[in-house]
Amino acid sequence: MNTHEQIQGSRLPFFVYFALIFLTIATVLLAGLDTGNTVSIIIAMSVASIKAALVLTYFMHLNHEPMIFKLFLGVAFLTLLAIFILTFSDYSFRVLS
Repeated sequence: MNTHEQIQGSRLPFFVYFALIFLTIATVLLAGLDTGNTVSIIIAMSVASIKAALVLTYFMHLNHEPMIFKLFLGVAFLTLLAIFILTFSDYSFRVLS
């Protein structure tokens, strides 16, 4: 490993950390906006997904794991996404009495 890779590698966690801080601040600021329930949920889940991806990739070193591990993790996330979609679609079609 040459010196350039070591310097770049040591700075990357700080950039990821500041990106997580920025996204957390953005989440708090966006929570105060009156955009409606559906839009707020979509924005909050999108920001949370980006933060989770950053943590998984850089702090949990998912980018250094074998492909089969990434595949199983992807299947787990697709299952979670299906559960969210089914739950929110059921909730949105309910008639409130």
